[in-house]
Amino acid sequence: MLVGSSRFAQLADLPAVSANVAALRDKLTSEEVWGLDTAHCTIVTDPREPRLVSQAVKRAAQEATDTLIFYYAGHGLIDPGTGELYLALYDSHAQEVYDSAVPYQWIRRPFETSRAVRRIVILDCCYSGRVLGAMSEGLGLAEIDETYLLAAAAENALALAPPDELYTAFTGEFVSLLHQGVPEASESLTLNEIYEAMRSSLRAAERPEPQCRDRNSLGTVPFIPNPAYQPRTDTALASPESVMSRFIADMSHELRTPLTALTAVTEVLEEETGRLDPTLEPTVRLIITETRRLNDLVETLMEVTRFDAGTARLVTEEVDVIEQVAACLDARGWAAAVTLVAPHPLRVRLDPRRLDVILANLIGNALKHGGSPVTVGVLPRPTEFLIEVRDSGSGVPEEALPHIFDRFFKADSRRPRSEGSGLGLSLALENAHLMGGDIQAANQAESGAIFTLRLPHRA
Repeated sequence: MLVGSSRFAQLADLPAVSANVAALRDKLTSEEVWGLDTAHCTIVTDPREPRLVSQAVKRAAQEATDTLIFYYAGHGLIDPGTGELYLALYDSHAQEVYDSAVPYQWIRRPFETSRAVRRIVILDCCYSGRVLGAMSEGLGLAEIDETYLLAAAAENALALAPPDELYTAFTGEFVSLLHQGVPEASESLTLNEIYEAMRSSLRAAERPEPQCRDRNSLGTVPFIPNPAYQPRTDTALASPESVMSRFIADMSHELRTPLTALTAVTEVLEEETGRLDPTLEPTVRLIITETRRLNDLVETLMEVTRFDAGTARLVTEEVDVIEQVAACLDARGWAAAVTLVAPHPLRVRLDPRRLDVILANLIGNALKHGGSPVTVGVLPRPTEFLIEVRDSGSGVPEEALPHIFDRFFKADSRRPRSEGSGLGLSLALENAHLMGGDIQAANQAESGAIFTLRLPHRA
């Protein structure tokens, strides 16, 4: 079921919404995607009354036995009294939503009772993340089995309809993926693969980042054919590297859903620590710390899957390298333990987030496994610059140097498995390559290791 509200009496018109609905209808009914019978594709354009949408949703939910999809594009509104998400219609008013717009609950209830095996909600509107964020706990579709939620924006964020583009930002990327597919992915795309590709592209374009919630691993089930799929030309079994990459991708997706709930709980616990029984405080602190560490690990694994899928993108801007290094040290409380030797300023164009990832891994590695003092030096060159991270430890074992940037490699096998993932230096190198640079590791003549990051002035 595709619902599009493009014309409004009280709100700004959204002409791109009409193009959204038309493109999705054409794609879903085409032989290249599903070849869906048009009788099973309900289109509701510019409805005037909330009941028209409600009745159409109920009818679709009753008839669907395999897959039930609800898509809405238009304005998202928030009830000032309850904070609930409403889907705007022609006569909707931002301050009086209760009788002029469609409450999200009217979509949820028919989905809850539907016989459909797979249920998918896609919302392209402002504040759409409210259906899956903390504000929807106990209210959203997240509690219904076999349901996948895909939202165009976070719960307090605006979606985007660029005035000079045919589609809205979110649906335009969705339609593009249906048409072009995802290179290096399998013959069929899952919802998780679609989401990750959209998330990476939209983030790289500095557009609102989509949100998703998967219930019972529906996101890992084949969803549509992948137009970019290239069949293997040999009969060899998949390489161990490809099997590992697939495992990492699946595992990281599986962990995200329970982690979202855990993170919400730990945030509540952290707010209540001052009022808890003092004997429980160490346990609560441990839960908070370990949940954050697990979140960092999952985000690292997600970044690895983006590199493997070729969907990692740069978001560049002009920055001062010296300020970026100083900010990295200050944010992690390392300023007192690290000596920064650098000219000032050194302005270049790169992705500051990815530079921070590289610096955090190189400097953190020196502090944890090297020895004090640790020195970070910035060396300008005509077309590039170097950042050298030196420690005063015993150096890297010579036999380990060729493998120091391999995934999951730990130079000291005696280190506990819980002490680091073995992915930090690998991820640092991937980010350096993405910006056109490189990282080299060596031992200094006197003592300690030196890691040298080389990046061009324009990533």
